[in-house]
Amino acid sequence: MPKKTLCAVLTVVLALLAAAGCGKPETAGPDAAPATAPQATGTDAATNSDPANAPRAVAVAVREVSKHGNLILDTTFADLNAAGVEIGDIITVTVGEGIYDLPVGASYTDVDSGRMLCRFDREDDEVALAVNMGSFAEETGAAEKQTIEEDPGYRWEMKIAEVTLALKEKQGYLDIYNARNLTRTDVRGDYPDLTDAAFANFRAVAVTGLKADTLYRSSSPIDPSLARNGFAMAAMEQAGIRTVVNLADSDADMRAYDAFPGSRYSRCAIVNPEMGYDFAGEEFAEKIKESVVFIAEHDGPYLIHCKEGKDRTGVLCALLECFAGASADEIRQDYMITFRNYYGVQPGDTAYGILLNDNLEKTLCGMFGIGSLDNADLRAAASEYLLSAGVTDAQLAVLSEKLLEA
Repeated sequence: MPKKTLCAVLTVVLALLAAAGCGKPETAGPDAAPATAPQATGTDAATNSDPANAPRAVAVAVREVSKHGNLILDTTFADLNAAGVEIGDIITVTVGEGIYDLPVGASYTDVDSGRMLCRFDREDDEVALAVNMGSFAEETGAAEKQTIEEDPGYRWEMKIAEVTLALKEKQGYLDIYNARNLTRTDVRGDYPDLTDAAFANFRAVAVTGLKADTLYRSSSPIDPSLARNGFAMAAMEQAGIRTVVNLADSDADMRAYDAFPGSRYSRCAIVNPEMGYDFAGEEFAEKIKESVVFIAEHDGPYLIHCKEGKDRTGVLCALLECFAGASADEIRQDYMITFRNYYGVQPGDTAYGILLNDNLEKTLCGMFGIGSLDNADLRAAASEYLLSAGVTDAQLAVLSEKLLEA
């Protein structure tokens, strides 16, 4: 279908949906302040509603399948945006026999790992149906990956040549999108209420069960890209850090930073597990084991950091806090300090609860196989997770001796 025709059809469809009570396009875009009323209806879930009440849909051709299994549609962000579909909406997508409600976002990380989205790629001006850390084509049966001898070693065999799209909920995902796309600056003067250490997101992890001034977390003391490394370096020197878990850099990349040679950092015992973001994967568990065993084998004070000291650092620190016997509320509060330091997020803000639920709660509950952090034996759950990751009982005993109060 020609793009101009698609745009016209979508305009008519959305007008019909609005007349039917589905809501007409609003002016709020992805940079607008988070709304308080709309709630996301969920993603990836097959729609089981009455077909008579199903949203009207328009067919869109699949132009190609990307190497990661995204379906690249034969339309553009500009076409869909002009027709009223924008980031923050929830659309119903039909792929063969499958029906999915997907949020419209701009980045894979606008949804949890393993979840689907309709991605507006601003850089390439492409519209794709994708899975964060997965293959949309294989998960939906839209295409199969065939091994071939020629480069690149595979080809996609298309099974479905077109999909259908329909607006389900206008701006129904906007709160979550905004919470996942908070903005900050890297200018020290823009944070007059923070200490230098807080500006660098450097702090001692102070929760029940952990020895005081033993475990610290931070943004990178060596990576200059956030303009915080000098403040982080000064804070780690003051804290007397002796062991570093660098979750972000390879050993070679770490040593290539100008701030590394001759620094306090360079004189520490350092491990570089190069941790990724697939917190539910086996590789992540292996990186956790590598990090924890290294801590057990060396002396503190310890510093855990990635680039921002937010996601990977946040999960590893939360795991160790659980292991120490901290309460769920203590773990939540420590986790959210980072978002206050970077983005000014405070309790009561719309983003506060979303970040806690989507980032911390879902991740830990998934790792531990539990439904909620509340009323769970978090110490036992953390210990079981570490044992299942390959940490031995003897290593856990040493870890306890190193980190925990007697």
